[in-house]
Amino acid sequence: MRKIKYIIAGISAAVFMVSCELDNFDGPDAQVYGAVIDAETEELIQQEIGTSGDAACVQVIEYGYAIRKVQQWKLMLNGEYRNNLVFSGTYDVIMNNGNFVKLDTIKGYRFDKGENKLDFRVIPNIRIKEPIVKKENNAIVATFKLQYGHRTGKAEKVALFAQSDQNPSNSFNLAHVTANIEGDDINFENNNRNANKVFTLTLDLNSDEGKKLKAGQKYFFRIGALPKDLGEGIQAKYNYSPVFEIQL
Repeated sequence: MRKIKYIIAGISAAVFMVSCELDNFDGPDAQVYGAVIDAETEELIQQEIGTSGDAACVQVIEYGYAIRKVQQWKLMLNGEYRNNLVFSGTYDVIMNNGNFVKLDTIKGYRFDKGENKLDFRVIPNIRIKEPIVKKENNAIVATFKLQYGHRTGKAEKVALFAQSDQNPSNSFNLAHVTANIEGDDINFENNNRNANKVFTLTLDLNSDEGKKLKAGQKYFFRIGALPKDLGEGIQAKYNYSPVFEIQL
């Protein structure tokens, strides 16, 4: 009986020691933040957010493990990101799945304890220039121009998205209107010729799509432009304008 008591006491002591070791395990000690910035205009590059494949993210792989797993840090709507739960250490940083010309992997980047700022200066696939979204009579009208940053490919379609919160996008919208512009010869090699072309999208509030929006309510709108033929293995994603707020 006494031997059993000694065994139980030994097990309890071991559990207590393990518990103490777990309690003393160092937690995340670094914070990483930054933004995806247009390298030419210094503007933030608007993003899709959410869990869909259209949502871009910062991917990091930490050194020091036999199996190196990819971590994903989602971008916010305006192109910024922040992760306050990072372990200081050395990482590979990957930014090649966004709506911009992909960057080479940053090898062996060091995140120190405390605050770390890491911005990504990139070229967006498409810039939406001079965007205007406003209510005219019983319609929402968007006008804008397009400029192309990628060296290959062309524009496939443009769209106007409406949502009840500040995240109108291809993945999240209550109503939308799109136009296919493949036949307009809008490609990435003739920016000068296309520089002054004005696009117009109209969401008729009397249409079936427009009736999804209720009079007297506030809605948020964004213009989107989708490229195609960017190259083998490159997923085309919408580029966006800033968000416009309109009371119907």
